[in-house]
Amino acid sequence: MTDVVEEVAKGREIVKEIEKGKWPNFIREAKKTRYPVDLYGASLYLKRDLFTTGGYVSVPGAPTGILMRVTSRPDIGESTNVVRVLIPSGNFISSEMMDKFCDFADKYGVGMIHALSTSHNVEIPGIPKERIRDFVVEFREAGLEIGSTGDAFRNTTTCVGSTLCEYANLNTMAMRDTFYDKFNDYAKYPTFPHKMKLKISGCPLDCARSTQKADIGVVGSWEGAPEVDDSGMKKLGNEKIDAIVNSCPTLAISRSNGGISIRGEDCIQCMKCLRKAEGAIRPGKEKKFLIYVGGKLRGKKGPLSSKLLMKVDTEEEVMNTIEKIVEVFTDHAARKERLGDLIFRIGMKGFLDLMEMEPKPLNLKDLRTNVFYPVTEAQRNEISEHFSGGGSND
Repeated sequence: MTDVVEEVAKGREIVKEIEKGKWPNFIREAKKTRYPVDLYGASLYLKRDLFTTGGYVSVPGAPTGILMRVTSRPDIGESTNVVRVLIPSGNFISSEMMDKFCDFADKYGVGMIHALSTSHNVEIPGIPKERIRDFVVEFREAGLEIGSTGDAFRNTTTCVGSTLCEYANLNTMAMRDTFYDKFNDYAKYPTFPHKMKLKISGCPLDCARSTQKADIGVVGSWEGAPEVDDSGMKKLGNEKIDAIVNSCPTLAISRSNGGISIRGEDCIQCMKCLRKAEGAIRPGKEKKFLIYVGGKLRGKKGPLSSKLLMKVDTEEEVMNTIEKIVEVFTDHAARKERLGDLIFRIGMKGFLDLMEMEPKPLNLKDLRTNVFYPVTEAQRNEISEHFSGGGSND
């Protein structure tokens, strides 16, 4: 008992120091709720998280389950649960919907919501196990829906896409709706070996982090060079044009007739020139869909970057490819093995064999697009001259 008193007392001293910070101060805000601040303070004192994930709570009407939050120190703070919410595409949450979330957080939880989490989720924490069923019933009566938690398709997230972004190459929200129309059962019922995440980004800037955190990532792209508005480019002036030319990591951009020209075969769609051009450079007109596989931040093999699987022309091809990936993952992944871990175990060639696909150069890192690995002596000289002003090639 003495240890508990000491840990809480020391934790409160730390929390008190944090609370001295200027507004907005998360400690002062947390104290307005029923969040277990003593448990948080004790975690800071002990330098370890006393809250851990504890699997899922099975609830009738919510087949994918509710996320458990278990404390290793129930003598300081109680274990509770976190309900994940299904939110609209593009994170367009209305004020009316947010008000409802807050009302449910006050009534059932600790009076706090997570919005938005690192995976673009809204979560309502602190709901006791004995109240979850009532929560689910009332939540649905209010016209809201529970999000996915178990070994199913987790909540599919997107960037705002063409609704607000001038760089978008696809309507991300419409694609998310199409996905749920086709794969809703895979999102509602836990039938996979492990969880799967689909994320959709409208352009290669990848604001949805689909190439980092998604088992399957879809990115809006284009074929060839970006589209250049010559009149708009000339209005920028030589200094800004030179900055655009020098920003290209593959030297695909050169000066031409007071403006620029871009070699499409050398463009890796890093988007640097588009962001600097103030609208004078736009994504190319021939739109494409890039499908990535195997990205994740956690799992048996740790963080893994995704690999480009294929480039397709239509949304229908995207959905058909997702269906095939699901089939391969379900049939060949081990229990609690993410898609990236499966690819790591059998190799990209093995995964392509299971997908019944022939390997292509896009499935591998293309050294020609990396300035640190020039392929030919001519490229070495060109790169050296570009970055050293005509100096040595060393």
